[in-house]
Amino acid sequence: MKALTIAPLKYHLRIYRREHLALPAGLWALFVLMVLFMRDDAQRTFDVAGAFLGFVLPLMAGILAASAVVEDPALELQLAAPRAPWRILVERLAALLGVVTLAAVAYQLYLATMGVDLSSLGDPAARQLGWLVPSLALMGLASLTALALVQGTGGALLVGLVWLLQILGRKWFIDSRWARYLFLFMRARYAAHPSLAANELCLTGLAVVLIAAAGWLLRKTERYL
Repeated sequence: MKALTIAPLKYHLRIYRREHLALPAGLWALFVLMVLFMRDDAQRTFDVAGAFLGFVLPLMAGILAASAVVEDPALELQLAAPRAPWRILVERLAALLGVVTLAAVAYQLYLATMGVDLSSLGDPAARQLGWLVPSLALMGLASLTALALVQGTGGALLVGLVWLLQILGRKWFIDSRWARYLFLFMRARYAAHPSLAANELCLTGLAVVLIAAAGWLLRKTERYL
């Protein structure tokens, strides 16, 4: 059973080229060092920690998700296997989410050893939603765009554009009666907002819809041969 579980995981992770994984690892190390150098300033270390968990991790997840399927050199063989094509997408995203989760948990353990207080983001379970929900939404967007364009670069660019527009237009999103429910970074910046629960429910639902749509596109196997 162990071999059946680990072997596919190793294959899915090999889809990401070394440079794909080097950037997230480098950013993780950078934010570790930033907290170390700013450890005497509680507010600055909190801001840096919140930025990595709430902003940088979701961006990395979205960018990596864009290449999860379409850049697999053996995709034709994968699609020819006797299994539902959508399972390929789900397995790749699950492997990627595992990597992101490992990065998030390791960073929070490091923050705990450095005495950084994250309690304003919620209890330990609730604060995981701050990176998990936007990561899922951007992974869904990246997957659907990449499969629609049959190009990972297009998915990564759209994720970066949406990420940047939401950061620059955060006041408009929060003030809007409807756009606030699509704001990716509400817990990271407005954890006490009364619409937080509805926002996270909407984003989670959107992620499910986007991933389901991406899985439906992958059923048209002739587009990817």
